[in-house]
Amino acid sequence: MKTHSYSIPAQEKNASLLGNVLHEATGLLEHAGCTAARFEAEYLMQALLGINRAALFLDPERRLNPEETASYQAMLARRLQQEPLQYIIGRVEFWSRDFQVTPDVLIPRQETEFVLERILSLVRRQGFDCRHILDMGTGSGVIADVLAAELDASVVAVDSSAAALRVAVANINRHQLQDRVTFICSDLFAELGRQQQFDLIVSNPPYVAELEKNDLHPEVSEYEPAQALFAGSDGLECYRRLIPESVDYLRPGGWLCLEIGAGQGLVIRKMLHESGFGEVAVHSDYADRPRLALGKKEC
Repeated sequence: MKTHSYSIPAQEKNASLLGNVLHEATGLLEHAGCTAARFEAEYLMQALLGINRAALFLDPERRLNPEETASYQAMLARRLQQEPLQYIIGRVEFWSRDFQVTPDVLIPRQETEFVLERILSLVRRQGFDCRHILDMGTGSGVIADVLAAELDASVVAVDSSAAALRVAVANINRHQLQDRVTFICSDLFAELGRQQQFDLIVSNPPYVAELEKNDLHPEVSEYEPAQALFAGSDGLECYRRLIPESVDYLRPGGWLCLEIGAGQGLVIRKMLHESGFGEVAVHSDYADRPRLALGKKEC
């Protein structure tokens, strides 16, 4: 989608009919190259007015007041500059739950839902007691949130960004999981005591090579936090620390579960073996791309 400047003629700055506003917004988004222009125009309006899609169709003659019109114009202008919808409205649905997101955190993606599905399947299939979990690089807190809820476990959520942790805390509180999740601001394991041992360590770390920045869509490269995306020239910088250091924080028989990039399966598998992990496996996602790497700490 191309960036596009946006202005409303003077006579339209007063209250406008809902249907007309949506029609104009759709045209502007189409002109900017948006492939789902009508959906996005409606999505922004739903968020602004706090109504569902059906209500948009039922009341096209609804007249927006000047404040609503101005707010919608501002939201649309941001979208025309390719800012992600999720940041504009400040939330995203993940795992059928509503999460707050800001530009301080990555936008949760479907690939991470796949990772969580496989982790939960692993825990339930193996039937091992999973009471203590570490979510390394928690970001918005979606992994900690889902695992705490689904496994009735205690989770330590770690991130090096205090701003990201504020978002994660808000999400955990929103879902009333604050009794199960604690937070630590730390560069990987630096602030964790060696006495802490976990049954499961899960991480969706930065794994994009800095050399690939220009290949990313501007919605990602220009708006999502670089420190949560990029990991050195080859995208492996974080794994080189995380994998060997995690050994000391896993209980015997515990699992390390890592979300990985599409071309990283073989090298991550090698790193896990070199750090002494057993039962190493790499699972591909629904697009048949390597997405989850697993390793078990030998007893």
